[in-house]
Amino acid sequence: MKRFILAGFVILVGIAIFVPFQERLTIVCLSTEAKTMYVKLPEDREFSIEYTHSIHLSEVQEYYKILGKGAEITQYALLYEDTSIGMPSDAEGDEVFSRTKDGKYLISNMDRRFPYIDLQIGQVVANHRIKIGNSEYELSEFFGKGEFVRFQWKRASLFAQWKGVTVNGKR
Repeated sequence: MKRFILAGFVILVGIAIFVPFQERLTIVCLSTEAKTMYVKLPEDREFSIEYTHSIHLSEVQEYYKILGKGAEITQYALLYEDTSIGMPSDAEGDEVFSRTKDGKYLISNMDRRFPYIDLQIGQVVANHRIKIGNSEYELSEFFGKGEFVRFQWKRASLFAQWKGVTVNGKR
């Protein structure tokens, strides 16, 4: 009888550790999948990717959220300082193009959905960062400069999170 109880306990612990049941924003290095960052998002499941534009050296903020039960990442806003090379000069469809009080350009009411987002971490100027609430993390601290990473919303096991780097909004 004790063996059955012990075996049941071992099975339950194994399920708790190895079955992926926690949803996380997963950032994986595409050149070596051994580097993975798991990000616990707040209840609103929103985050932003911020960087310095390489040509006009101004800040860009891309705003994203995970909607519903789906695994799609939805871009809902874009904030930037210059409409020159590489940046939009107007909105598309139902999007709203406006200027903020401090003179920045804002495209809001965006509904651009992606199964994942691929990004190359800047090597010189960009300083790519992910912002969750009031916490900000430089991607080059977790991955090498110039590496390609993929942002994806998916389930992760406790074991996978233990092997990678888990970020929960605290530094």
